[in-house]
Amino acid sequence: MSSWKRGDFDRAFPIGKPALPDSAIRLYLFLGPDESSSRELAGRVAKAFADPADPMAISDIASTDLAADPGRLPDEAASVSMFGGSKVIRVAPATDSLAEAARLLLAAPAAGNPVIFVAGDLGKASPLRKLAEESPAVRMLVSYPLAAGDARRWLADAAKAHGIRLEPGVGDQLLAAADGDTGVLAQELEKFALFLDASAADPKTLSAADFSRLGADSAEDDMNALVHAITMGKLPAVERQLALLAGSSPIPALRAMARRLLLLADLRAQVDAGVSASEAVNRVRPPIFFKEKDSLAASLSGWSRRRIAAGLAAMLAAEEGIKTADSAGSPLGWQALLLLAVPPAAAPRRRAS
Repeated sequence: MSSWKRGDFDRAFPIGKPALPDSAIRLYLFLGPDESSSRELAGRVAKAFADPADPMAISDIASTDLAADPGRLPDEAASVSMFGGSKVIRVAPATDSLAEAARLLLAAPAAGNPVIFVAGDLGKASPLRKLAEESPAVRMLVSYPLAAGDARRWLADAAKAHGIRLEPGVGDQLLAAADGDTGVLAQELEKFALFLDASAADPKTLSAADFSRLGADSAEDDMNALVHAITMGKLPAVERQLALLAGSSPIPALRAMARRLLLLADLRAQVDAGVSASEAVNRVRPPIFFKEKDSLAASLSGWSRRRIAAGLAAMLAAEEGIKTADSAGSPLGWQALLLLAVPPAAAPRRRAS
């Protein structure tokens, strides 16, 4: 087994570049705490290997189907595409229930098509991870969130591969709106390239105006409105903002809400110590937007220390749950945000028995 570092992977699979599969490698395993990065990296491998002229070149198989029929994996890896060429097999989320399928793939006399597994944060005792570590026919990469400098370099390379020139300041706005989530950023860049009709051969400039009109900036506005609506306990507004954000990753919203809860915790402590809500809000640095000061101060009455602590725990648990293999994924995050908006007094109570 060869365990990749992120730099090794980037050199082997430059963004937007085709590649030829290595016949000695049968399985590519992406795992780790940053599942969004794992999905982005797996997608890059799939696109690098797949024939762009063949719509069936990437074959996605549900992990539940494969767990029920492990022998299907080596069969799929040895098959040909409907259009006569090779194909790429992709499975997500990959869990330890797929260890037997992976074992059969690695033991098969021939494979042919590369297989990509996208897993969550598998521990070192994981049977699937152990199998990968012991086989020379596997390439494995553990994904961690990128540091700020690495994220900027990733964005510059990805934008160039899509034929997008970033107007000064737009890159930082993109990174902030996506909270550094490379999976979200990859989707945004594809959308911008389509809008601009940009390509590596015909690059176009993404202006601040374009970004504000249809990019992550507008999504950030929707996310901020969601956080404000939750803070105020305005359920109709919460539901409206959730509908606007549907289809995107909830992780930036979970983190934004967690930051708001930390602010509420600080304000709550000051108020409990005898400072007025308005004065506590006025002390915040950097200052709160003047139009939000009164509503934020008023909202404090609905946020006790216990509710704030429970909310923070729920945001962290939701993000961890999303990144866990075999979880419900994004719906977990959106549900956690919706539940947080319901004041404790409005929650249904159990009848006394």
